[in-house]
Amino acid sequence: MTSRLFESAPARRVRALWTIAVLMTMGVALSGCEGFGMFGDDKPRTVTTDVPRPTAVVPTPSGPPPVPVDGQVRIAVLLPLKHSSKETRAVAQAMLDAAQMAMFDMGARSMLLMPRDTGPTPETAAAAANDVIAKGAEIILGPLLANDVRAVAPIARAKNIPVVAFSTDRTVAGDGVFLLSFLPEQEVSRVISYAVSKGRGKFVALVPQTPYGQRVEEAFRNTVTQSGREVVAVQTYPANPQSLEPAVKAVAKLGFDTIFLPEGGTMLRSLGPILAVNKVESRKVKFIGTGLWDDPAVASEPSLHGGWYAVPPQEQRMNFITRYQQLYGSKPPRIASLAYDAIALSATLASGSPGRRYTRANIADPNGFSGIDGIFRFRTDGMTERGLAVMEVTSAGQTVISPASSTFQSQGF
Repeated sequence: MTSRLFESAPARRVRALWTIAVLMTMGVALSGCEGFGMFGDDKPRTVTTDVPRPTAVVPTPSGPPPVPVDGQVRIAVLLPLKHSSKETRAVAQAMLDAAQMAMFDMGARSMLLMPRDTGPTPETAAAAANDVIAKGAEIILGPLLANDVRAVAPIARAKNIPVVAFSTDRTVAGDGVFLLSFLPEQEVSRVISYAVSKGRGKFVALVPQTPYGQRVEEAFRNTVTQSGREVVAVQTYPANPQSLEPAVKAVAKLGFDTIFLPEGGTMLRSLGPILAVNKVESRKVKFIGTGLWDDPAVASEPSLHGGWYAVPPQEQRMNFITRYQQLYGSKPPRIASLAYDAIALSATLASGSPGRRYTRANIADPNGFSGIDGIFRFRTDGMTERGLAVMEVTSAGQTVISPASSTFQSQGF
């Protein structure tokens, strides 16, 4: 059975009402300098962190940190809350907001949330890790940025503290670091496998010359080849609008039944009409994409109708977005739900005894967990596997044509 992070809707409503009543009276503690109330009104407060950092940035001798005498389970959240990039700061704050929302929903009275800014450098991220470990953190959620994960990992590893990071950089995973993120390789594999199941066999790809493009191109080639189908051509192009038409012309006359378009936004919506003008039409050739297609604006471009892409299931996520907007007054960035699921995962495992609840074996439970973005589990190499749905673009929006699995029991991940 898959471990549930969330209850059924009726049970969740009952629990939420009970949780609100209890927490309004008792409070759920967060740790800034050490601890302060999470709730003073009817919603989580935005938390900023301004804690002095210790100077040591190297791992101290191995061994578990001391067990706090108050019995609370300390959960560290390391995020770039004061990053030089306004966009990165906003994402980090939204993730912290989502984490607090999860604490509220979980009724996690025995859990102490310890948010920390990772600072401007890997050294300050390492200092933040030393700080929370010294104060009894049993698990670290974050960091978000790959270089910060690299700095934090050896410090946490020396104390047998697991790290559930939000980076998409595969090179930082493993040996106690688990990546709770959306990996484009799985989106590519899912949509291509679905296309093959529907009789598609000759694939072409138009790929931007970006790090993202390199990743999805590798996944594209591997999946098509492993499926016993043919990669007819892969055409790369500089990531600018002027390069789209030459790239399309280079493949338009080749014989293929499926074209892979790992683009999003205005580039994708510009690419559709260029393909149509060059007689590569979605009524004759199947267009497939990645999670970058998961944008309501894609449906406004008729040339892309009928296209397929794979994403996590949407049902719980829509509810999360609505509730987040009600609490914080804005729509959350796509990855905010990862912080929510990370807290919910921590709460699910928190009932174990100190030193045993957050073992690698528990976190990498092969049965997985079910969260806002559907089922997920961690492999032994620290990477995340997800159950993904295949969506089709229509004039009315996006429609599910192949639902995400609700269990890993029958999946060949």
